[in-house]
Amino acid sequence: MHIIQAVTHWVIDFIYRLGYVGLTLGMFGQAVGVPLPSEVMMSFGGYLAFARDLTLPLVIAAGTFGDTAGALAAYAIGYYGGRPFLVRFGRLFFVRQHEIDRADRFFESHGVKAVFVCKLLPGIRAFASFPAGVTRMPLVQFVLYTLAASIIWCTGFAFIGFTLGKHWDRVSHYLRPISIALLALLVVAVIVWLVLHFAERARARARR
Repeated sequence: MHIIQAVTHWVIDFIYRLGYVGLTLGMFGQAVGVPLPSEVMMSFGGYLAFARDLTLPLVIAAGTFGDTAGALAAYAIGYYGGRPFLVRFGRLFFVRQHEIDRADRFFESHGVKAVFVCKLLPGIRAFASFPAGVTRMPLVQFVLYTLAASIIWCTGFAFIGFTLGKHWDRVSHYLRPISIALLALLVVAVIVWLVLHFAERARARARR
């Protein structure tokens, strides 16, 4: 909890000192997986607009630009590094070729929806872009859905911060349990996947 508070205070000070640039860099960082709270950054940006240190449209634009640019960077990492790495070393991480192919089919059918939804979920929104790159989702679709979700996210939290004014920090207080719950669900999903993976391997050996 102390670490979360320390990171939050650092982010607030960073944005306060650098303004739009700090907000853009912060949103870029969280979109590539750096554990920075995007809801805190955007609501604080909204508060700065309330205090007339910044303007609300530019706060939304800076946040959206940073978030989308960071998502593109994460997509590129997955696109150029993720798939070759998984094909070559995936077995070391319990990922086999047919599972990669299955992910390809899933993202071909539902990927854009998954990216859009994940970008609207606190706690896990930063991790939606990597698998999209690994499975090589069409770039135009990825950008459009990511941009749409980012506009919604950044606009919503900037308006909340602007509306709450000096009480903007209540956003973090109410969202933290949701973020923790979603991350816990993600961990459970990974554990379930590992259990099913090993069960499938055991059945395959039994049939030989």
